[in-house]
Amino acid sequence: MTTEKKIICIICPQGCNITVKGDAEKGTIESIEGYTCKRGLAYAENEFVHPLRILTSSVKTEGSSAPLVPVRTRTAIPKELLFKGMDEIRGITVKGKVTCGDVIVANFLGTGVDLIATGSVEAI
Repeated sequence: MTTEKKIICIICPQGCNITVKGDAEKGTIESIEGYTCKRGLAYAENEFVHPLRILTSSVKTEGSSAPLVPVRTRTAIPKELLFKGMDEIRGITVKGKVTCGDVIVANFLGTGVDLIATGSVEAI
């Protein structure tokens, strides 16, 4: 079934209003209009067929100088996994010292992407 999706490109400050027509379920695109560069074209194609997002949140700590430490996925994961990811993060507690860049969960949700700390806390 052909659908039309309007996308605002976030690749550069220009913020092109792009219109994509096609069947997202089948991964087919009939037309893309409104982009002004190749990067915008690639962004619109990916956003229509397989949207990705970086998940940012915080996890609980135990025995640390702060009650929470900020985390994010190292790279983008499929948009449809964001709520499942938040449920998973809700159950995570780290202990002691955490340094920015530490891997909190390797291969988060089986995506091949690590969940990493984006802040540091000291052990108490």
